[in-house]
Amino acid sequence: MMNPQIRLTDKIIGTFLNRVLTTAIMFAVVVINSNNFGAEGTGTIAVIILGLTLLQVFNNFVGGSALVYLVPHRNNFQLLMLSYGWMLISNALGIFLLGALDFVPHEHRIYLFILSIIYNLYFIHISVMQGKEDIKLFNILQLSQAVLLILGLVTALLLQHWAGLHADIRAYLAAFLFSYLLPAIASTLYVARRIRPESLQGAGTLLFEMVKLGFWTQMANLAQLLTYRVNYYFIQKFTNSDKALGIYDLGTKISEAVWIIPKSICVVLYARVSNCQEEEYTKRTTLLLLKFVLAVVLAAVLVLWILPPSVIAWIFGPDFSNSKPVINSLLPGIVSLSCMSILSHYFAGYGKFHINAISSFIGFAVTALLGVTWLAHTAQTDTTGALQVAGHISSIAYTCSFLFTLACFIHRTHATAHDFLITRNDIKLLKENILSLSLFKKKKQP
Repeated sequence: MMNPQIRLTDKIIGTFLNRVLTTAIMFAVVVINSNNFGAEGTGTIAVIILGLTLLQVFNNFVGGSALVYLVPHRNNFQLLMLSYGWMLISNALGIFLLGALDFVPHEHRIYLFILSIIYNLYFIHISVMQGKEDIKLFNILQLSQAVLLILGLVTALLLQHWAGLHADIRAYLAAFLFSYLLPAIASTLYVARRIRPESLQGAGTLLFEMVKLGFWTQMANLAQLLTYRVNYYFIQKFTNSDKALGIYDLGTKISEAVWIIPKSICVVLYARVSNCQEEEYTKRTTLLLLKFVLAVVLAAVLVLWILPPSVIAWIFGPDFSNSKPVINSLLPGIVSLSCMSILSHYFAGYGKFHINAISSFIGFAVTALLGVTWLAHTAQTDTTGALQVAGHISSIAYTCSFLFTLACFIHRTHATAHDFLITRNDIKLLKENILSLSLFKKKKQP
């Protein structure tokens, strides 16, 4: 039992370190963007990336995370063909809808369509890698994308500078496309070597299964995405200012950096619950990780809370000094969302995706209701105050979602108030898990 556990723990540590490095690179990209493109350019980029994310959500109704489960059990060639077909259909429909809503600037729609094809092709292929447990290659490609992005961005900006041009967001858009093109080609070669053409007989039945598996998961993801980002739409609509959106986007990105902690830990919990359905064990494990995440996230949030606005302005540029109130207003929600992620992965491990979907829709409903009332009213007289209100709305929505998920967890596990207290046994278990890492094991002498 110990050796597989150690190998799993080492993979998790490797994935965590990969995410830390990737996050550091993306943070550097945010700094470069904010200092070169200003709040207005950053806001335009945020709208395009949000459009890309929405297209990925549509695409993942067939494929996406469901592929990770299906690859070991179903015809891989049929899985790919169905995923490719739906990718083309969903992207065409998605671009049409985004255009009809006038959500993405007209001049960027063709770019967004091409980018989305490459982007979703890449994610289909790395889902296959996950299904085949090629985690090392998965991590390499993920890190490569971030490295290519920052290298491409710096190169494009230098070329614009040498040509005597002002920094233009086309430098970022070109670098972003380039950063996914090469990993998409590499992942295509991986798939081509491992999956051979086969008959498509029975593909209809498989398509039905893919849709069924993907529906609740993607409904939860879509509602969660809307909860995360519907304030972007409200800010742009009610303030009619890309600069205001850029300020809010930066504050959101800085606050969300804390999420790398629970996201990495959720990998452990999801694997544990999925492979061990023993109720008492999964309950104890979930509670232990919940307490750990709460303690670590509170410490990280405290650092952000005491961070002076002058430091933000010094790092990102003077346009972004007003991001500090946005960050502070988002911090309670970041704590709630971090804790909720632990509980939602507990339910995912038991296949209770509908609970996560309901939780996400509660958050979206709260955000939408307060957005069209509180935020709309504030934006009429105070643009800066509206950004802070948007942060408060997100925090309230995240907290409502967390309280619903927590109530479901308590109902299912019969957890008591005492179960949520940090005990000496919790500290002992955490220490034992840390010391089980091969990093701390003495190597045997030959």
